[in-house]
Amino acid sequence: MSSAVPYVSQDLPKDPPVTTFLWQVSSNPTRVRATGECPACRCVTTRVWEEYQHVPKGPAADGWKEFATGKPRYARCRCTTWHTGRPADADDGCGASFYVALPPQGLSL
Repeated sequence: MSSAVPYVSQDLPKDPPVTTFLWQVSSNPTRVRATGECPACRCVTTRVWEEYQHVPKGPAADGWKEFATGKPRYARCRCTTWHTGRPADADDGCGASFYVALPPQGLSL
């Protein structure tokens, strides 16, 4: 399927964040999935945050705590729709990046 919306690399404003995404949390390993409509192309897109281990060069930060604050999370469109003009090195999406609002109470992981 091809979209009438061409690929355009764009950062949408942080405010207001998109509030229509559905959130799912799974454990072992911890995974958070947000699914909803991209505000630029209106295609369904999903953003996944996964737990992984790596060796940091300094003190480790617990990024999972951010989910408890209710603070909006960065995402970019990862829809599977073909957008005309998409660069060869872009596997998916329409080029838009945006912020997704967490539920007001945050997520408990």
